[in-house]
Amino acid sequence: MSIKGYRILSLEANTIYEQEQSNGVDIGYKMPEKKNYAYFCLFNNVLDYSLDLIELEKCYEKKYRKKFYFEDKYKNKYTLAVINLKFTYNYKNENDKKETKNLKELREHFYEQGFNLGGVRYVRYKRSSGSSRQGKCLFISEKLLKHMSEWGECGLKPTEDLASWEAYKSLSLSSLKDVIKIPLNGILFISDCKSEFLEEVVCVEEKDGLQATAKETLITNDIWDGESLLDESLFKGDYATKHMLLLRNKFFKSCGFKTGLQKWFRDKGISLEDLKKRGFITLATDINQIVMVTTPNSMKFLKFMQGGFTENNVRKWADKVDCMFGVVKYDKYTKFFDGKMVQSSYQFINTLGLTEAQAEELLKPSKDYLTTIRNDYDFMRYHFSDAYKREESDETEELSDGLAERSDVIFTLMGINYDFKDTKLYYNFRNDVVESQKDRLKQGHILLPGTNATLFGNGPEMLLALSGEFDLHSKINEPTILTKGEIACKKFGHGEKLVCARSPHITMGNLYGVTNNLSGDIWNYFDLGENIVCVNAIGENIQQRLNGCDYDSDAMLITNDKLIVETAFKQKDLFKVPVCGIKSWKSKKKTLAELDHSTSENKIGNIVNLSQKLNSILWDKLNSGEYPENVQNIYKDVCKLAVLSGIEIDKAKRAYDSVRVSKEIDIIAKKYKAAAPEFFQEIVVSDSKREKKHTFYDAPMEYVYKSVKGIDYRTGKDKQKTYIAI
Repeated sequence: MSIKGYRILSLEANTIYEQEQSNGVDIGYKMPEKKNYAYFCLFNNVLDYSLDLIELEKCYEKKYRKKFYFEDKYKNKYTLAVINLKFTYNYKNENDKKETKNLKELREHFYEQGFNLGGVRYVRYKRSSGSSRQGKCLFISEKLLKHMSEWGECGLKPTEDLASWEAYKSLSLSSLKDVIKIPLNGILFISDCKSEFLEEVVCVEEKDGLQATAKETLITNDIWDGESLLDESLFKGDYATKHMLLLRNKFFKSCGFKTGLQKWFRDKGISLEDLKKRGFITLATDINQIVMVTTPNSMKFLKFMQGGFTENNVRKWADKVDCMFGVVKYDKYTKFFDGKMVQSSYQFINTLGLTEAQAEELLKPSKDYLTTIRNDYDFMRYHFSDAYKREESDETEELSDGLAERSDVIFTLMGINYDFKDTKLYYNFRNDVVESQKDRLKQGHILLPGTNATLFGNGPEMLLALSGEFDLHSKINEPTILTKGEIACKKFGHGEKLVCARSPHITMGNLYGVTNNLSGDIWNYFDLGENIVCVNAIGENIQQRLNGCDYDSDAMLITNDKLIVETAFKQKDLFKVPVCGIKSWKSKKKTLAELDHSTSENKIGNIVNLSQKLNSILWDKLNSGEYPENVQNIYKDVCKLAVLSGIEIDKAKRAYDSVRVSKEIDIIAKKYKAAAPEFFQEIVVSDSKREKKHTFYDAPMEYVYKSVKGIDYRTGKDKQKTYIAI
């Protein structure tokens, strides 16, 4: 088993269809005859290490009685057990222009017929939610399908809710860092808990199109949505310094937080009988066995079982899985300045009501940093080795311009001779680094004191429910530890004012201004480190404010930057929270091909860009003297976009058939035909580059863009410089 996974074929559907027309369906796609460079280049995708892969490898070797993979001369591992199919281009017959197939038709063809390659027939298998948004789907050798389906579907049958079925049966496909053993008789299942309350919000509903109305609305929060408590005894070995583990099993996903569970049981004198009397379910025969507490929300298996949360159904799930849980990720520090700094985004900056002078003040540390990189030879090494650390496993690698790789060579040369700083090679490299940093700033990537912290919802209340001190069946509970507008994060001091935001961050109503509250003995039962934040959803509209967050490893930016805190708190009451009042439906009529086709048409980039254009227009009007009440119609349109962003992200697992996202985006875009903000020339999300006209708005990101664009280190410098030869 390769923990790094195996390289697999990634082919375009239109290319396979074209070869079917040339070679016949029985032959299908022809691979190059020789295993040369052209052959191996086709394997440009990776089947990640996952629970699926562990089972697939065993199944393959049993069925075919041969090795699951083959290697090239560099020891890279390849497999033909599955193939990644992409649906990017339509099919067009060069000889007969009338013979075409669009993406939807290609998808329907291959989902129904499969295809042949190398004498093997491949049929549709699964797609992860991330892949589905990119239009990709895995196809598997037909001989392996029956076993893998029986193993992966746990005896369940697809329901009318196809979107949920496809999303949850693919949980075992998640890319893993490792596995961890959690005995199934060590799990305690308690009920989910909801909090209901009324709040004045901007409610977005579907009434012959989207309508946004400021009104009192019923808010319902699932306060433990997607989280678990894990006993500290599980955090051993590689996990000894970790504080949360994002876990996967078949039809199970949950984020487990490091807790003194057994210590709580002992200190509170809780017995197994006490837990069962409270209606909790466990397969344990002794309370000392319990190392995990979770809720039905994490166990997706129950969504497809008649009767839902019952002991019988819990036992049925336990019969279909084993005790090896996949670890998808864990908490870690940011890669900036040893975790002391966090990187902002243009969406975040553009929702803060900064003046031009304040934007300049916010940029000053970053500008000073640029000057130091240019002038201090030794500081350049610090920049790459400590300030902006690279991580091989970092999925959001920012340094994609090759500078990080070149820096390794440059550092070697710097270490050989100090005078290397006077060579043209170093001079050009230094300038490239400075330009790269300027580009980041122009895109709103400003470093701030703070962190990206994983959200942990109402953990104290989950502990208190175990001891009978919190009624998890009441929908009108009061919070016990954190009150409205409070969080708890050990990164910051007690009583500090903080500003938080979660991606996708769309508008001003998504900003979350809070006070850090670390008081209370109950925190002694949690070991959460600096990069987990405890939040409260009882009577507080945090989940909609953070744009549909839950607690299965969602994270939010938290900063105590004084300027940002003052600005955010000042505008706190001007903009109400956008709330989705649109019901999701079980999509009964769609085929798998139709479902995956609609999911692949993702508009999140368009939504984000349009929202920032509207935010810029809104700030421009406020800064020119308009009263806040006069811009509320613009704000309501931005609220519609905030809700649409949530629908787009969720549509891989929920169907919103009543909302046509593209149509709603077009309606809003036509209302605001003004030129795009100037900073749009720098951002590369989605189709923002199509904007032909740009104009300056009195808006926060415009101030940032203008200031950074104006940095010119050439002014007053001699044009000629003498270099030392290498």
